[in-house]
Amino acid sequence: MSYTIGIDAGGTKTTGLIINTNKNILYQVETGYGNPNVNFSEALENVWKAVSACLNSKFGNKCSAIVAGIAGIEAEGNRKRFAEFFSEKTNIPAIFVNDAVLAYHALLDEQNGILTIAGTGSISYGRNGEKEGYSGGWGHILGDFGSAYDIAIQAFRKITKEADEGLPYSPLSHALMRELGITSADGLKGFIYNAPKGEIASVSSFLFAEAERGDKDAKKYFLDAGVELANQTYSLFKKLEMEQPLKVGCKGSLLEKNPYVKAEFEATLQNLVGKVEFIRNDATPAIGALSAAKLYVKEG
Repeated sequence: MSYTIGIDAGGTKTTGLIINTNKNILYQVETGYGNPNVNFSEALENVWKAVSACLNSKFGNKCSAIVAGIAGIEAEGNRKRFAEFFSEKTNIPAIFVNDAVLAYHALLDEQNGILTIAGTGSISYGRNGEKEGYSGGWGHILGDFGSAYDIAIQAFRKITKEADEGLPYSPLSHALMRELGITSADGLKGFIYNAPKGEIASVSSFLFAEAERGDKDAKKYFLDAGVELANQTYSLFKKLEMEQPLKVGCKGSLLEKNPYVKAEFEATLQNLVGKVEFIRNDATPAIGALSAAKLYVKEG
């Protein structure tokens, strides 16, 4: 029996698995972020560390394929550079796809539908027969609307706007600045331009705690994120000319654990599309490596 190495490399961490044909996890490892658009060299090193750990495990000599889902792999040159590096390191065939593709297959297998992910970043990926496509997923600089990073940046921009317009800081702004250990908007620069993407995105957890305490401004950030993600999903629904009922897989902390984002996303999307079947499970995205590999061989 041969095994498959599945790699899920995102903006915060990289998970590596060895899985058999029954999707049983035989080995698992975790390393740092794997999005090459954050820092190519570090991302490549983190992804290879995960693969190397799998290959060096007691199951490594039975692995026949590597399927790596990597956030940002489509950016110009990334896929080629990853492929060249891996070809020098191992003779095992390696397939590089967007991390959303693996997550899609982990939830929907080979069915038609859309997967929307909202965690540190955000993206939607869908398939309709032979057609496939993306919406969102432009990265934290160009967009990633509805993501934890985007929510945090919106809260920071509110602070800078209040400072620019000479307005008193809102209670939420005061609370956020206290959390960061700063006393004015000027202190934000030191944090924003030195903190990694994941640390900035983690501020959304503080905002969620404030929303749970009753802060309406904090809650609105999450409700708005739900609308953004629904619109992103609907755009892909139209682009791929899909039909109802629409199967929508949901992944990422905001769509799985945040009640405000989850409820607003579902209500808005149902209003836009009509009949929608929402699919959630606890399967790690890297499990999708098996069906993604089958599809790649079929289409490749």
